[in-house]
Amino acid sequence: MRYGALAFLTSLACVSAPAEVDAQSASQDPIEVVATSPNQWTGIGVTTSGRIYVNFPRWSEDVPISVGYLRDDGSVLPFPDAAWNSWEPGDGDFSSRFVAVQSVVAVGDDVWVLDTGRPRFGTILPGAPRLIRFDEAGRKLAEYPADAVVHPGSYLNDVRFSADGSRAYITDSGAGGLVVIDLDTGSAHRALDGHPSTMATGTRVVIDGTPWGSDDDPPEVHADGIALFGEHLYYQALTARTLYRIPLELLERDVSDETRAAAVEAVADVGPSDGLIAGPDGSIYLSSLEHNAVRVLRPDGAIEVVAQDPLIAWPDSFSFGPDGSLYVTTSRIHQGPVPPAPYGVLRISIR
Repeated sequence: MRYGALAFLTSLACVSAPAEVDAQSASQDPIEVVATSPNQWTGIGVTTSGRIYVNFPRWSEDVPISVGYLRDDGSVLPFPDAAWNSWEPGDGDFSSRFVAVQSVVAVGDDVWVLDTGRPRFGTILPGAPRLIRFDEAGRKLAEYPADAVVHPGSYLNDVRFSADGSRAYITDSGAGGLVVIDLDTGSAHRALDGHPSTMATGTRVVIDGTPWGSDDDPPEVHADGIALFGEHLYYQALTARTLYRIPLELLERDVSDETRAAAVEAVADVGPSDGLIAGPDGSIYLSSLEHNAVRVLRPDGAIEVVAQDPLIAWPDSFSFGPDGSLYVTTSRIHQGPVPPAPYGVLRISIR
């Protein structure tokens, strides 16, 4: 369902004015380059044991593996094994093989893999969109099919989990909307489908003075970044400027579309962001694309720079390490298929 503008405009009236970024608030701690890769990665998950997992989206033909973990020397080993990473275009059987992974998230010592089922942004392969849970030993613990909740243009992007472990919340950056999976029953439904808060707004992302994409066909990326804190889910379209939130209880299946729409709250104008993550105090960390930076929205509404550096080239996804450090992948999307520097995993100390 496409929502009318009334509820959207009502929620937008609650938006905070853009907070001024204090350059002096930028962390003086060095940014540690943990690993680099000639292959583009997006998602990252760091388990309580400290193992770092990454995924390589199938956006090109050059995708050696879909999911892996970093060794001490920075090289990547396939996870859970080579067989799961052996799918090739044209293969019909992907029951135990990844197809087109966009996100990997660690919860404790479990590893969750979100497969879009849509290689190279083409046709979604029936049975391929799914959320899969593994333990660190590589055993598959559960699988949640998503065929029933994807549209032809869907691209399942990122995922967060409720504190009690009963729900998974997924952004759909292709069609616009949220997907909610009941992890106890396996049932899934869509929420805020086509609502203005989940849709791109025509915003051009400008990095280092250059607009991303062509003027004739500028990119439109819908609901992308997602974070969860307390009783609220935070989310944002990538080619948009506003961060939104909604109470978790209103994302349940039995809530009407109209009730959900009325509850959407515009939190702040934060500029184009890709990944989001919530800190333990409710701060929302933002991948600030146009600033080559990681910024943070504090509970009091202040926006501060956590780290800013040319190394932070399209900060994509976040994960906290067991020591509280923030890990981020750089996917250099704006620099095209042959960027001037390798893709990175960075570690940033959080004050």
